[in-house]
Amino acid sequence: MMTKGLLKVSGAVVLVVAVILTLQTFFTVDEREQVIVTQFGEYVRTINKAGLATKLPFIQTVTRFDRRVLATHAPQAEYLSQDKKRLVADPVTRWRIADPLKFYKTVRDESGARARLDDLVFSELRREVASHTFASVIGAQREGIMNSVAASARERAGEFGIEVIDVRIKRADLPREVQASVFGRMQAEREREAKRYRSEG
Repeated sequence: MMTKGLLKVSGAVVLVVAVILTLQTFFTVDEREQVIVTQFGEYVRTINKAGLATKLPFIQTVTRFDRRVLATHAPQAEYLSQDKKRLVADPVTRWRIADPLKFYKTVRDESGARARLDDLVFSELRREVASHTFASVIGAQREGIMNSVAASARERAGEFGIEVIDVRIKRADLPREVQASVFGRMQAEREREAKRYRSEG
């Protein structure tokens, strides 16, 4: 009787151990992600193909990264144009993880990448805006300016395993205090025109 009980307990223990080992050995890679395997913090391999993969149980660790195109919305910041006019803009950067190992070693995760990209894009956009007039930045040359920002950011982001796809400005405005004075001037101009039309009959 006791032997049967022991056999049942032993069988249950073996089953639990087998399940744990299976869960620790096999894992799936989704088509939307890429994976690096590390052993005690040291790089072992990168897996880019979707499907079932294996690792050494308890010894090796799986770190997953998104392989889709990601977007970073930088906080609104102020830039100074070549003709000394202030511009408030909020750039959006589209990017992807091109080299998972380099990405893991330099920025670790997406939040680290977003912080680096925000700094890069702010720096490049500030440089480009400073070399163009306000009218150029908000007018016809805007796309060319943003392409230059993207190209510069792409070159610098490569060292973090990141590929910058493009950079766009969601919205470009004058600072609030400048907006008030501009609207005031526009209103005064319209009032002068209205008075002139009235005086001319």
